[in-house]
Amino acid sequence: MRSAEARSGGRENRRETEFRGVSIEPGRGIREGVGPYEYFTPDGAHVYLHDADFLGLVWLPDANLRFYFSYDAETAPLYGAADSPVIELTFSRVEVHTWETDMDALSDMEHQGQVSAFSWDTGDGFDVTTYTLHMSFSAAGMEARLLTAVPSAPA
Repeated sequence: MRSAEARSGGRENRRETEFRGVSIEPGRGIREGVGPYEYFTPDGAHVYLHDADFLGLVWLPDANLRFYFSYDAETAPLYGAADSPVIELTFSRVEVHTWETDMDALSDMEHQGQVSAFSWDTGDGFDVTTYTLHMSFSAAGMEARLLTAVPSAPA
């Protein structure tokens, strides 16, 4: 298992993450404990990462962290995402506290995309667990988007 840990003093000045691209209706947006693991978009699409596959993440030099998940062709229509089966979560002003990757599990293609949890602590803290990854981080903002495909990397 490969692990990295980054810390920055303390978290005395706790902030709360600003969310965009999620419902603001009570019980349908980002909730304590559940976090971005399950929510609704403003257009009513149901995002449930338990039924999506983790495709990967991109940590950009400007301190943005992007996660990509996708529904398969059979599951996407059940969540109102038939035309946009890729879920992109972009976190801004990110500070990673723990990043652990199970290198042995990377070769297990059958379970590799499983998402176990993606919780939020009601402040700015997040914790994501997939079959191969455990990451804890804080972020000032999160934007959720549904896409038709995973964006290609810039050349």
